[in-house]
Amino acid sequence: MILARAPQTNRWLTHSRHGELLLALVSLIFIQSCLSAENVVHRVVINGLFFLVVLSAIRSFSGSKLRMWATMFIGGLAYAASWANEMAGMKGLAVASDVCFAFVFVSLIHAVGVNVFGEGSVDADRIIGAVSIYFLIGLLWAFLYTLVELFEPGSFSFPVQEESLTQNARLISDFIYFSNVTLTTLGYGDVVPMSRPAKMLAVLQAMVGQLYVAIVIARMVGMQVSQRGVSFKN
Repeated sequence: MILARAPQTNRWLTHSRHGELLLALVSLIFIQSCLSAENVVHRVVINGLFFLVVLSAIRSFSGSKLRMWATMFIGGLAYAASWANEMAGMKGLAVASDVCFAFVFVSLIHAVGVNVFGEGSVDADRIIGAVSIYFLIGLLWAFLYTLVELFEPGSFSFPVQEESLTQNARLISDFIYFSNVTLTTLGYGDVVPMSRPAKMLAVLQAMVGQLYVAIVIARMVGMQVSQRGVSFKN
């Protein structure tokens, strides 16, 4: 009897299109917070975690193989550029890596969003996808903040100034924290945007974070009400 019930208990994991992606995103955020951006090996691990997120998104692109392979290719370029930056320490390589990863996260948000906000019933996969989008928005803005700081050093004020702003992983680690704090509108104030582009990005992210939660709740409730209405008619 126990063996017969086990597959049904874990059905939401085995059939979820976005389950692996959410697990990779949560793992990335928690693991990178335990690593030191000053350590070369740790920075390599952080870059590897970002590429792991790209690989875990394969099932999210099940509707378009062309988009899936294009995203995998660009993610590979981003990972290669981050490796090259570790060896050469060139600002251009850091910018290229960030642009590629930002493109990957935009593509992921779109792919998952099509499933979450499309027609159909509200199920565990939609909820997991909606949560994944929220994490993806936080990571996307982290790369946007990093690009602003790389192009205009001093755009953000940190509690402890970094020795080298060209080390991409150092900025990413700081901005993952700042991005999620801004997205949830906590606003601790330890990292402060100074330049106009930085301020506008922070304000825009805070607005997106609030609107996204409201839109997702409204959409899910609307779909649930519509689903119940159809069931009552039948």
